[in-house]
Amino acid sequence: MLSPSSIMSQKYFLLICSLFIFSCMSAQPKPASNKQLDKIVEEAYRAGDSGDYVNAIKLCNKGLKKDSTYARLWETKGAYEYDSKDFKASIKSYTKLLELEPENFGAYYFMGLCQKSLLQFDEAKVSFETYLNANIKRSKNYEASARYFLKNIDAIKALYANKIDFKPQNLGPNVNSANGEYWPGLTLDGKTFYFTRMMTARGGRMYEDFYKSDVTDSIFGPSTKLSEPVNTPGDEGTISITADGKGIFFSSNSRLGKNGLPVGLGSFDIYFSGYNNGVWSFPVNLGPVINSSDWESQPSISPDGLTLYFSSARPGGFGGADIYMSTFKDGRFQPPVNLGPTINTAGEEQSPFIHYDNQTLFFSSSGHVGAGGIDIFVARKKEDGKFGEALNVGVPINSEKDELGLVVDRLGKFGYLSSERPGGYGGLDIYKFELPAALRPEPVSFVSGKVFDANTKLPIVAKIELTDLNTSKVIANIESMKDGSFFIVLKSNNNYMLTVDQMNYLFYSANFTLTQTGSLDPYHLDVPLMKPDVNTEVVLNNVFFDVDKFELKPESKLELDKLVHLMKKFPFMKIEIGGHTDNTGDKAKNKTLSLNRAKAVKEYLVNAGIDATRLSAVGYGDSAPIADNNTVEGKAKNRRTVFKVLSVN
Repeated sequence: MLSPSSIMSQKYFLLICSLFIFSCMSAQPKPASNKQLDKIVEEAYRAGDSGDYVNAIKLCNKGLKKDSTYARLWETKGAYEYDSKDFKASIKSYTKLLELEPENFGAYYFMGLCQKSLLQFDEAKVSFETYLNANIKRSKNYEASARYFLKNIDAIKALYANKIDFKPQNLGPNVNSANGEYWPGLTLDGKTFYFTRMMTARGGRMYEDFYKSDVTDSIFGPSTKLSEPVNTPGDEGTISITADGKGIFFSSNSRLGKNGLPVGLGSFDIYFSGYNNGVWSFPVNLGPVINSSDWESQPSISPDGLTLYFSSARPGGFGGADIYMSTFKDGRFQPPVNLGPTINTAGEEQSPFIHYDNQTLFFSSSGHVGAGGIDIFVARKKEDGKFGEALNVGVPINSEKDELGLVVDRLGKFGYLSSERPGGYGGLDIYKFELPAALRPEPVSFVSGKVFDANTKLPIVAKIELTDLNTSKVIANIESMKDGSFFIVLKSNNNYMLTVDQMNYLFYSANFTLTQTGSLDPYHLDVPLMKPDVNTEVVLNNVFFDVDKFELKPESKLELDKLVHLMKKFPFMKIEIGGHTDNTGDKAKNKTLSLNRAKAVKEYLVNAGIDATRLSAVGYGDSAPIADNNTVEGKAKNRRTVFKVLSVN
């Protein structure tokens, strides 16, 4: 849903226009009145106020047949031609008005609006300057609008002069219909596409519901309506899906709780619902920390689930609706923080979307310099965690119309946007397009899996830690779900260590190397945790050596510290550290190299305080392969360092 102030600005332009004679009254004599024609004008106002611009214009033409010199009819006709986006016709009407009333300088403001919408920037500049230089009483809003345009005309012209490549593809009849479809949402794995559809109830009342389409090989399947209790007879607005696809944050109004009583705090609130075993949980209002008596909507949850972005019309912002963020800490969302003046303006900031890279924010704004009323912008986090300058995503993605609700896939390649275009299925449709390289966020992958007991196969709730091996920084520290499942986003161009640990088990480790040019295919891990039984063997996947060397590389420290912790957790356990190589080169040399590598690990543990009598080091060379030495992948698996439990008590 649009913010209340945004809706007002779009729906009631006519009402503002009707005041324009008053704003110019001091500069000209009161025109002669004609009761018969004034009655036609009032009928046109009533038709236009109900949205029937066609009939309003017909009534004006009817009056002009009676008297083509009646200025009020030309003024009214020009206003409704503008509202119906027939800007050329509107300019003709205002031109005729000025022929009849040359001193009616307020008309130049509306002429400028029409010329701006037709991209006649030089003509619009003259119209706005004429309006501002006239010795008349001006509306503060009109004056500010005209000065804003004149200040930014060069930047606006540049947007249109430097158009970017934009080839939108309609998602087709499985998603789009004669109803309006908008507010797209995409799961990180790209397999489920959510969106909002405008529906008509009995009696003609309009309402919004959520739909989804399953995506297979980039083909969008038939859309289905989300079941209750997510959808209600009221309005469901924007939807944001958690990275693992098991939860949604969404905006809604007029909702009832389980007891049948209203649960909303304002005109629109933000809710959460989880998905388990094919069933959506009863949505929970996020409460007064997030929601207020004002308008809160259009949530976007970060890929780690720790930051919620949303748009709010609450007091204390920069004007209109602003974008806020709330961090999740100590089991709850903290008080929201305004994103500040690089993002928010005196205009409207809406529809935030934080990309899966957790660095790139797309949003819509009417306050930053744009091509039309509301444009889409992008901003990226700086090293201090704050967002930098907001950049217009360009024309023709943005146009003279309003653009809202852009989402981008995990690879940063394709965007999804709702738009009303020729050849669509009716009203707003959702389109897919390829983003220009300069706009693309950092691509990401993800690792998902299940933790279970190696013997019983029962799921385990375990601690899972993801560490950036380049910086030694812990990226994620989570627990697997009750069913043992977990899901973690992986940024590209990084090397990662993933460890899984549980109090009564040996730890498990894995390594992921993602580069911009390498594969970003998702990883799936089955994690069988083993108890410290005799002869149990664990591969240390994050212990590294250079080729033909036995000095431990610095990034090995992270994994070896986990082994130190394990030895302290089981204080009587004794282990054998085994070194293994592939079959390349001389066997005797390989055996010596593998022994020296095992000794390097043992030395690290002893220096960390582990009694040497609990440790032994053995070099196996290439005598115990676990994979085919005839392949590159097999050789890599055979080059390994392991530890084996010798005794526990």
